[in-house]
Amino acid sequence: MAALALSVTAASVVPLAVSAAPSGAPTVRGSQGNYTATVFVAATPRRAWSVLTGYEAMAGVMPDIKEARVLSRNGSNVELQQVYQAPYTFGRRINAVLTMRETAPRQLSYQLLRGDQIKQLQGNWTITPVSGGVQLRHQLQVDPVIPSFVRPLYYELMETNLEQSMRILKRVMEQK
Repeated sequence: MAALALSVTAASVVPLAVSAAPSGAPTVRGSQGNYTATVFVAATPRRAWSVLTGYEAMAGVMPDIKEARVLSRNGSNVELQQVYQAPYTFGRRINAVLTMRETAPRQLSYQLLRGDQIKQLQGNWTITPVSGGVQLRHQLQVDPVIPSFVRPLYYELMETNLEQSMRILKRVMEQK
């Protein structure tokens, strides 16, 4: 899920930051399941919010979300079921139920209620108006239930997916 490359040796994993290009390429910082991804999007806050909260529409568009269904909505609180399948899941379908808190049109926070092979998943999305568009930021903490010797590969694949996701969101948000 990210623009971080990992240098893996037998003794260590060293995150290598990849900087954002002026063209608006995503930037991903962090490691070991704690990330902040940002990207400039030439869109209005309303458009960015609409795409971000189109939960069910993201299934099949995002590289890892295969299914998404709103289970319930109570005002600004949403319960969402998602099924993930991606290289970082090693091809397995992972079910998760998240509770979402919408603070339109600027912030969306989420936390795992229950899920397969996930100890912890929480984060937030922030939409900040800037000249010519918005700055989209995704902060994420994830702790998978996998053996420790597989974690470096899991995190590398997760980081690649995060970068791809930010690129896709940018493209979708900028579409007319």
